Order: sequence, then structure tokens, then C-alpha cells
Amino acid sequence: MAELKAKGKAVVIGAGIAGLVTARVLSDYFEAVVIVERDELPADPVMRSGVPQAYHPHRILPRGHIILERYFPGYIDDLLKMGADPSDEDSVELANSYGSFRIQPPKNTASCSRALLEWGIRQRVQQVENVRFVSNTEATELIASDNQKTITGIYIRERNEQKTVSAVTADLVVDTAGRSSKAAKWLESLGYSVPEPELLKVSLGYSTRYYKIPEHLNKEWHSILSDPHPEKGIYSSYLFRIENNVAGSLLFSAGDEPYPSTDIEAYQKELKTVAAAGVAELTSKLEPIQGPRGYRVQESVRQHYEQMEDWPEGLLVLGDAFCSFDPIYGQGMTVAAIEAETLGDCLKEQRSNPQPQFERRVLERMQQAVEPAWWISSVSDLRWKGVEHTGAEALKGVAFAHKYIDLYTKKATKLAIEKDFSMYGAMFMMNSLVLPPNEFFNAKILTMLLDDDGSYEEQQLRAQLAESDPQRFQARIEELIPSFNGAYDKVLRNLSAVLHGGTGFGS
Repeated sequence: MAELKAKGKAVVIGAGIAGLVTARVLSDYFEAVVIVERDELPADPVMRSGVPQAYHPHRILPRGHIILERYFPGYIDDLLKMGADPSDEDSVELANSYGSFRIQPPKNTASCSRALLEWGIRQRVQQVENVRFVSNTEATELIASDNQKTITGIYIRERNEQKTVSAVTADLVVDTAGRSSKAAKWLESLGYSVPEPELLKVSLGYSTRYYKIPEHLNKEWHSILSDPHPEKGIYSSYLFRIENNVAGSLLFSAGDEPYPSTDIEAYQKELKTVAAAGVAELTSKLEPIQGPRGYRVQESVRQHYEQMEDWPEGLLVLGDAFCSFDPIYGQGMTVAAIEAETLGDCLKEQRSNPQPQFERRVLERMQQAVEPAWWISSVSDLRWKGVEHTGAEALKGVAFAHKYIDLYTKKATKLAIEKDFSMYGAMFMMNSLVLPPNEFFNAKILTMLLDDDGSYEEQQLRAQLAESDPQRFQARIEELIPSFNGAYDKVLRNLSAVLHGGTGFGS
């Protein structure tokens, strides 16, 4: 797509969060945008079959919130009007093996189900004049030029008795179909050689149960996020609140550990084993709506389409179709928003200064944007026995990051218990994809951590560091930790500099 056509048309496959944000971005650059969705889109905020994970908790990280607010100003107010919980009014208890403490979450946030969030965003997109939805219809095949070098549209099939097949032409096709994406197979059918994806064989398991919050508990309610202890087989847990005075509890494990139970009695017993002692007690005071429901994912997949020798014009892949994550970290929707924003930036540049191989450059830029989230979540998952990473290159810095984060978490928790949230806030902002990892893993912080307190965590970190000269710390870190070049633009770095001095929450 060397030049943007003033009257061009874009087609988006999938009407999940990734597809909706992508369509909104494309609406600024194309005369017409068509969203093709295999589900019949519900008229109300209810779960749909094409989003099997929708039953379980979802959240937008701070960086994702910044992007959604840019494209859908006031969307939080919309959610609150539809019954979402104003989560900045509740405190959050954070617990790990070093202790527990309470914080106030970031301002202007809302807690709700995936169904309500998607429905609210879809309402906004439906108001965009040049965006049209085609639902209960699946994309079945790419349409290519005679030489297979350009994608010119897709074939679609209605999901009804007639099963009518038709062609939709487009100047740009964006696949946001999630984990069910057929992009790799479609490309291979056109004669393209697709690289093997990078895999994290994680075998993760969720179990989630919902409850009604009795009115008398409203004032004493607080959310609880409990970190796992994979070495001891202790699950992660999350007690949260969504719309209409409903609460949910979640248990999570990965690797060789047994999946959290979906049996009511066993589930309640497992809640008693997590780091936060109050989870089981608080859920026992709630009114169960139904029994626990499980969700399983065998692997996270990171495609490397940018490595292909040839990539067809007129095609892009975005969201979980491009890179899927362990959902426990809440990164998927935020990364999809980052990718869509990246696409918008590239379209803006292409409009003012058209260059060849536009699609390849977008894929390369999105890959840079994905890198921090993939590394952060993979490092965390690799703590679980049995989780395995495979790819052309080994994941860098895993063992060192584990020991660094262990000591950092120990010291941050001690300070947070004393109401000093500065250290914990920096780690929160890195995990939220706002603070670049290089501003978390650096010589200044490492020197602060290595204060000769004689702890087991410090001994383990020194062993992984294998460097005793503080003047060499930064060089050693750069040997161990990826550079993440290009993942954070100038504006975001300026924001990070501000947040580095204040967490944005906790006070």
C-alpha cells in the first residue's frame, strides 16, 4: 500500500476489543471500514460464544486506558453509567509471600465484565459514520492478485441456513480474529513460507466464581490480589468487583501444577491456601450466583510475520492473532490498543510521506511494541515448573530477572507496609507497560537493592549477577536484559519520567 487512497476501504476481521479499536483508528484514514464478525453481536452487554474467556476477569492497564481515552474520550463515564464499579473508590489489598498491604488504585477507573467493556466500546464504534458491521458472518479466505503479491479483500460466508458466500474487496485487510486466526494457513495456501512462531507452553488454568455482594458488605468491601508462589505450588488469586454489585473470585495456576478446581467444595478449600488470608473469609460472606467455571490455555503464541522474505501488500495481523499472552496479567487488550495506535501512527506517516513496504514496516513496529509485554509475562510464567519457551532464540535474562524481582518485591513490600509506595509503584508501572523495563532494571536500582542485608534473596541475585564491581553493573545488566529499542516512544518516555517520581496511586 504505497499510497493511501482518499476513498479506500479497509476490512477488519473480528469485532473484539482489538478489532473495535483498530476499526476506530482506520476510520480516520479510509472512507469506509467494514468489521466482519462470526458471532451474532448481542444487543445487550452479555457474553458471546466467540469470546470464551469473557466469563473471567478482564482489565485495561494504565497504558491501554490512555489509548482508549484518546480514541473514545469519556468511555469510563459511559461504563459507570451502565453500572460498572468505580474502582477508584475501593481500596485494593496486595499480598505476596513477604506480606500484604492496601493501596488506592489509579483515579478515573472502572471495574466491569469483559462483556460490558466490549459492548460499551462497540456502542462508540457504531456511532462512527464510516464504520459498518457485518455479523454472523465468517471470513473464509483471502482474495489475492494474480501474482499473489497483494491482498485485495476476503471471501465471507454467512452463518445461517443459506451459508451464502460473497467477496468483500478492500485496500487493506486487518486480521484481529484472536487465537482462532487463520492468517498463517491462508498465507501458506497462497504459497508464502511462514516462520515458526515463538511459543510459551504454559498450560495455564483459571477457575472463576461469581457472587452477589450483600448490601451490608458494600462499605467494607475491598479487592484482593494475591501473588502466586510457583515454587511452593501456591496459586494466584484475585477477588474483584464488576457491574451491578457482583463480585468474582479467581484462582490461577500454570505448568505442571493441577488446574484450580471447578468443584465448589474443593475450590473453597483452595482459596484458603493463597497468600492473602482474607480471600476465603470474604467470599464466605458473599452470596454465590453459581459454581466455579474453568478456562484452559495450552500455549501463548508470538508470530514473527515480520521475518518473512515476502509479505503481501494490503494485509496486516493484530491483537492475539499476532501475539497472544497469558491472560492473568491483563496485557492482551492493552497490547492490542498499543498495536492499533502504532498502526495509526504509521498510517499518518504514510499519508504525509508514502513509502514502499508499508505493511512490513507496521509489522516491525508492532513487534517492537509487543516485545516488553511478551518478555515480562513470559518471565513470570517461567517460574512455574513445566512451563517451556521455544523459539529461534532463547528468552534473555530470565534467571537474573527472577532474582532481581524477588529482592525488589521483598524491599518494596516492606516499604509499602510502612505506607511508602514508591518502589511498588515503579514495578506496577513497568508491568502496566508504561515504565520501560530499562528504567526498572538498571545500575542505580541494582545498587540500592544490594545493600548487604545478608538475605537469601540478595545472595541469589549476586550469584546471577556474577559481577562485584558497581562500575560494571550497568554494562552487566545490558548483557542480561533485552534492550526493548523502539518499544516506547518519546511521549511515553516523558510520561514515564513523571511517573518514576510518583506512582499515580497509593496515596
